[in-house]
Amino acid sequence: MMHAPLPLTRDLVMVGGGHTHALVLRRWGMKPVPGVRLTLINPAAAAPYTGMLPGLVAGHYADHELDIDVVRLARFAGARMIPGIVSDLDPEAKTVSVAGRPPIRYDVLSLDFGVGWANPAIDGFDEHAVPV
Repeated sequence: MMHAPLPLTRDLVMVGGGHTHALVLRRWGMKPVPGVRLTLINPAAAAPYTGMLPGLVAGHYADHELDIDVVRLARFAGARMIPGIVSDLDPEAKTVSVAGRPPIRYDVLSLDFGVGWANPAIDGFDEHAVPV
């Protein structure tokens, strides 16, 4: 009796919960790849969907309506969710560092950290601009 070989275990680490990674999580949940462990690192439980930014500026959406629930998507995909901010990448060792955790190993790394909501230190910014 011949047994099929076990799939090689690979680690795919995604940094950032932007809309590209959200789409990967959604598709992964519908059709996971055998032998691959999926990890998402994101500083918060939600990430803004920047495709809706014009609607926010036009007043069609409130800022919370742009949120992608990356925790829920990670659960749906069977992915490991690590809350935090990547502080270092070591491409030779194939690891990423997040404060308070041991280095996280990867075989494939995807970066999708997109935009942030911090206001730049520009006079008048708060009154006349929308932070991205």
